[in-house]
Amino acid sequence: MEPLLVVAGGPSLRKQTDALRAWKGAVFCCNRFTLWRNPPVSPDYYAVSASAVLRDVEPNNPPYGKKRFVVSRIRDQLADWVDDDTWTTVYKKDFHDPPMPGGDLLVRNGPTMAGVMVQIGAWMGYTDIRVVGIEQRGAGHMYDPRAKLDVKYFIPNEEKLFSSWRVIKDTYEDAGIRLRDSTPNGRLNEILEYLPLESAL
Repeated sequence: MEPLLVVAGGPSLRKQTDALRAWKGAVFCCNRFTLWRNPPVSPDYYAVSASAVLRDVEPNNPPYGKKRFVVSRIRDQLADWVDDDTWTTVYKKDFHDPPMPGGDLLVRNGPTMAGVMVQIGAWMGYTDIRVVGIEQRGAGHMYDPRAKLDVKYFIPNEEKLFSSWRVIKDTYEDAGIRLRDSTPNGRLNEILEYLPLESAL
């Protein structure tokens, strides 16, 4: 199976456009990726947060993806999408084990959407997953690198965030699923093996 690139939203993506454009595997994007004009990748998969869509913060019909996922930790928020066969609903739960290939699609809450996408990718059967655009160093986005726009940024609880990433890493590596980080100077470099995106092409 081809490798999967999970693309988050950090401003470092602006410095990796050539490598992103040259990527040959599958691509998974999320949230407000649609605001990036002339992006260097076209997603095969797309994920949004149900609560953000309901507040008109994220797109309710992103024009990308062979498969689209809507995610929430509140089951009632997923009700509007259950009968829509263009979406797959994903429930996330605190301290839940990350899903395994072919099992139930119930993901561990705690990481940002990139961590949710990694879990969905593993559930779909990908065994070589790279992540990019996850600085975890404050505000900023690939379409708004200096955070000048009036856009709210969700700043997660860091202890919960990094603890969840460690669980995800250990769970999947024990199962033979390889996770690597291609974010320059990203804080996940301390948890995941760092591999420059250019080296993975």
